[in-house]
Formats: sequence, structure tokens, C-alpha cells
Amino acid sequence: MSRGLRGPRLRSFSRVALSPGALVPQPLDPNLLRPDEVGEALGRVLERLDAGRGRVSMVLPDGVARIGLIDVPAGVSPEDYARFRWAQGLPYPSSEAVVDVLPLQPGRAVAAAVRRSVALGYEEAGARAGLSPGRVDLAPLAALSALAGDPPPEAASVDVILGDVAYCLAASHGGTLRVLRNRRRDADAGEAERLRREVDRTAAFAGNGTANVRVRVVGSGARRLIGELLRSGRAAGPGWEMERDGLPLEAAELAWLGAALG
Repeated sequence: MSRGLRGPRLRSFSRVALSPGALVPQPLDPNLLRPDEVGEALGRVLERLDAGRGRVSMVLPDGVARIGLIDVPAGVSPEDYARFRWAQGLPYPSSEAVVDVLPLQPGRAVAAAVRRSVALGYEEAGARAGLSPGRVDLAPLAALSALAGDPPPEAASVDVILGDVAYCLAASHGGTLRVLRNRRRDADAGEAERLRREVDRTAAFAGNGTANVRVRVVGSGARRLIGELLRSGRAAGPGWEMERDGLPLEAAELAWLGAALG
């Protein structure tokens, strides 16, 4: 990444597809079922990038963490409060949880908990490829961080962050995040219509109704969902625009790009 005159510029990009089942995002068990294949794919990506090895930002996919919007009492650390709130609700001992927090307006934050062994599997794969993760993010939190820093002009908005196995919907009004929902993703036929209904439901939960709500979408399948929303008469578009210099990618498809933009 670099900074251009019109905003962030993506200098180089590479994507290597994994065969089905090599990596399965989930919150409890190891995600890298074929770590050698994942490591080889990382190596091929690095060979194509205009970047060196060394310290990198590693972004974990949606579906590995518990995510929620919390109201934090005055004088309490958001991380400590999130750990306290979820101590009894996590499907594993709270001592195994790595808690990350995205502070919002005073007294409110988005919190996420990842099982330490799950995060370690990703870090070990990076290390085998010669990388040293200097920062570990979650794709939903990374995207929310960048999107929150660039609020849409409309008073009411819903941000949709699509992952391969899960997605987040964040409804705001007047720049204040009011509702955050994290759902499992079903990519079967009719998904766009189901997602459109979930967008409307999330806007209603935030007290916005469904009229005059701006929808921003990032992540896998973003262009298809944006098209569906536009055809239904909704105001929708990508979460961010970038200079691409002819690179074969659509920035709207990259939920993890928020880690570089934030």
C-alpha cells in the first residue's frame, strides 16, 4: 500500500486459491486442515508481490471469533469488560481467549474473542512462509475500523462485511453504531435476496426503517450484493474506492483491506 494524490493506492496484489477443505474458518478447532498447502500458497503470493518478507499484518477471516457490541462502564477497560462479559458464554475456557477491541464513541466498543490455538495456527503458517506477524487483526474489525473513519453523508447507513463462512451487518445513525449482527453465511441460490432482507431487518433494529438508508458492502461477493440492492431501489455501493493502476481486482471484494486503510 502507498498513498496517492486521490487516496490510498494499491501497489501490488496477489491471490492464490486454496483447494476446498484446506482452510476452514471455525471458532473451536484448528482451521488449517492442510497447513503445508496453505504455506505453499503463501510462498507463491509473496513471490508475486512488490514487497519484502518480514513483519506483516495478518488478518483472520470472519467465522473464527465471537463478535459483539458492548457498552463499557466508565472507568473500566474495554478489554477487561469484554472478557468479563463473555467469561461464561464462550464455548472454551476464558483463559484461552484472545480479546480484541475496537473503541467507538465513549462508552461503546466492538469486542471480539478468538481462541488462542486458532490464532496460533494462522501465525505458524505465516512463520513457515518466512513472515513475522507484527499485527493480527480480524477481518470484520479491520473493515469496521476503516469504514467508521469514513462515515457516509446519509444519516442512516448499514455496512455489510462479507466473509467466506460468516458476515457482519453494522447499522449506524448519525455516525453512531447502534446495531451489530454477526451471522453464518449461506452461499446457496437466493443468497443475495436473503442478504437484502437481513440488511432491511438490521436497519429496522437500529430504528432507521428501510428508506433513505445507505448500504456499503465489502468482502467476498460484494459486487453481486451491491447489484441486487441497486436493482431493488436501494442506495448501495462499495465501502471504499482505490487507485488500482490496472490491477485485476475490485477493492469492494476485500474485507481485510481495512487493516491497511486503518
